Amino acid sequence: MAALSGTAGSVVYTTSGTTLIVGMREWSLDFAIDPPDVSRFGVAWRVFIQGIREYSGSFGGLVDTDSSYTTLRNAALGGSAVALRLYEGTSTYWNIGTAFLTGMSPSVSYEGANEVSFDFQGSDALTYV
Repeated sequence: MAALSGTAGSVVYTTSGTTLIVGMREWSLDFAIDPPDVSRFGVAWRVFIQGIREYSGSFGGLVDTDSSYTTLRNAALGGSAVALRLYEGTSTYWNIGTAFLTGMSPSVSYEGANEVSFDFQGSDALTYV
């Protein structure tokens, strides 16, 4: 099995159509399940059942004058829900149906390019395509 190169990754905004977010250089996704403990008296081992699933993540890169950055910035400032795709390669991606941008961190440096990062919290099913 061959390893995938991160150079094929991308972040796509899918709330109103399909728009590549220009300038992004990285993304991360955190998925968790919280199984409730249903152990009772007389058992020697803890017992768990299927629990609530959740996910959150972040993405970031270079600030670009493209309208995709403006759309995300406005969604973050307005508290709007967004839909995203986090691509691992050219055709496989994590589909984020509904998420809220919970943080935005623009950064400007005299000696570097302007950068930005966004944090999000999922609010709908996460699927892998």
